[in-house]
Amino acid sequence: MMATTAKYVRLSSEDDDLRQGGKLESNSIANQRDLLDAFISRMPELAGTNIIEFCDDGWSGKNFERPAVQKMIAQARAGKIQCIVVKDLSRFGRDYLTVGSYISSVFPFLGVRFIAVNDGYDSIRPMDVDSLDTSFKTLLYDFYSRDLSRKVRKAKRFRAQRGDFLSPFAPYGYIKDPEDKNHLLIDPPAAETVRRIFRMMGSGHPAEQIAKRLNSEAVPTPMLYKRAAGCSRTSWPSVQEENIWTRNAIGKILRDERYIGTNVYGKRMRDQVGHHHTVKVSKAEWITASGTHDGIVTQEEFDKAQLAMREFMERDGINLGEWVLRHKVRCGVCGYAMTRSRAKHPVYYCRTNRVSDAFTCPSERVPEADILEAILDGLHVQAMAAVEMARIWEERHRRKKTDTAALRKNIAALREAHGKLERQIKDLYTSFGVGEISRAEYLTAKAAAIQKRDAASEQLAGWEAKLENTGEDGELQNPFVIRFRPYVEAEIKEITQEILSDILREIHICPGGRLEIIWNYREEYAKMMLDLEGEQQDGT
Repeated sequence: MMATTAKYVRLSSEDDDLRQGGKLESNSIANQRDLLDAFISRMPELAGTNIIEFCDDGWSGKNFERPAVQKMIAQARAGKIQCIVVKDLSRFGRDYLTVGSYISSVFPFLGVRFIAVNDGYDSIRPMDVDSLDTSFKTLLYDFYSRDLSRKVRKAKRFRAQRGDFLSPFAPYGYIKDPEDKNHLLIDPPAAETVRRIFRMMGSGHPAEQIAKRLNSEAVPTPMLYKRAAGCSRTSWPSVQEENIWTRNAIGKILRDERYIGTNVYGKRMRDQVGHHHTVKVSKAEWITASGTHDGIVTQEEFDKAQLAMREFMERDGINLGEWVLRHKVRCGVCGYAMTRSRAKHPVYYCRTNRVSDAFTCPSERVPEADILEAILDGLHVQAMAAVEMARIWEERHRRKKTDTAALRKNIAALREAHGKLERQIKDLYTSFGVGEISRAEYLTAKAAAIQKRDAASEQLAGWEAKLENTGEDGELQNPFVIRFRPYVEAEIKEITQEILSDILREIHICPGGRLEIIWNYREEYAKMMLDLEGEQQDGT
């Protein structure tokens, strides 16, 4: 089977920001690609291989959760990649410990050759792997990344204080100025809806009533309006493809100071260099700049709406504090977060039917205590399943250790056989189309080939799961087992915020009060099941 060489290229947001200040574009995606193509063409042992590319555009090297690098590493673990080529070590990553682990332990174990062109590093030379020079360079890149991040943050704060609009997308009611992307212009159709929302709130209409009016008139939500206008944004904070106006959506607009011509920057910040996870920042630390663009509403209209919102909140007794199930409980029909009552014994209920008739949401009010009890019972079941799965897996692997090198070879061979069957099915159709075989012969041969292909797919899935579940030391490394197994010994009596953050994605309340618990690590659970089922079929 032909070997595969992977090119990996990366450009971070920091690179992009500094390039605006005159930085040479040597790190651009196009230039990285050209350099790697030229290098591979000069290497006879690589030029004849199957060349594939992985690209992370806009991702920091400190973050190893990058989608393309994760996909590449997964394929390397599965034996699909034999060589990885990067421009330099910093393109692969700027985390000293993680980069060092991959080039000195992971890639050699997997039998993957790693080349950093500009650093003159090639793992095929044994002296390169643990050399002082390589270690120093990875450490230097780590320090450089941290320093670069600080400089970029400082530059952005300066630009925010100056009044530049720094968000990637304009808020609803505005568009970016074609002549200056850091300046906002009013978008008249959407701006009129924004004015209407402020005026209705100021006139005594609660947020739910405003949402219901807009939904009844089929006024497009901010997401639908921007999509129709050709916005390039791909990820939206919405649970539905065709979403509706909600109380929260109205409240978000009413609290946004950008509608009075004030830019606000720094409401959230990344808690780790290079990672996309953000945390809230104290309002005292926000950067605000007034008069940066034309306001859609006046200061008087804005203040009147804020006063009205506070009055409605006090009247309704809405609790905006934290609770363990915050953002976790959703309606099983409309998908929106359910409301938690402010009472001694809180209950959850869906308010969607108060703003739209598009969904037949459950009318039940489910006690929070019942939900927490169901989660606790379910956690015990999941933990026992993890313990039993681990016991069976470890018992089988004590009798027969997994030869990961041989397993990778078997996977590669099976993939090749699977590909041949796919081509055979296509060739059969071509033969039938040109009259080389009869319809009956075609259907019989096709059915046999599909049966073989599906059997190969099933076996392949099991083998890949086994490989992913087996660590470099031969021990079980399945995240589902690792995360849930400790809860058996811990004897959990009460669900806490820390536990929920670890094991629960969300919980759906369906008609009739039925609860559907969506656990974390579902894919890992499925891989564990595939592994065990494959072992059983193999008779081991």
